[in-house]
Amino acid sequence: MQVVTENNRPIGQVVAELKSDAKDFVSTRLQMLSQEMSEKISVWKVAIPMLAVGAVIGLLAFMALTFAFIAFFAGVFNPSPWAWCYGGLIVMAIYFIVAGGMFYLGRRELTQAGLAPTKTIRVLKEDQIWMQHEARSQA
Repeated sequence: MQVVTENNRPIGQVVAELKSDAKDFVSTRLQMLSQEMSEKISVWKVAIPMLAVGAVIGLLAFMALTFAFIAFFAGVFNPSPWAWCYGGLIVMAIYFIVAGGMFYLGRRELTQAGLAPTKTIRVLKEDQIWMQHEARSQA
């Protein structure tokens, strides 16, 4: 005796279709992931060396700017034998204040955004709901 569903289809046929649909679903998602990652890697191959060179040049410019600030503050305290020390301490204090502010802002942004991939989770939940709905309608 063969068991049939509400729409007069054998259970075996429904299970085979669900299995085929699941394979298609997974292979499509894997293909999308593979294609997206290969596109990202090709962009990264170009961008990472540019970022490295930019970082080195930026660091050199930052060091020159730091020396200019220290020299400026040393000129303000010029008659003192400690003028360069005062200039260095003032610039260091300014950098610590800026670094603390940037750390605070960055930490606040990370805590607000969270680390979970919300869009991907939402799409997978929608897929799960769709699959459950399809399974109920097929059975």
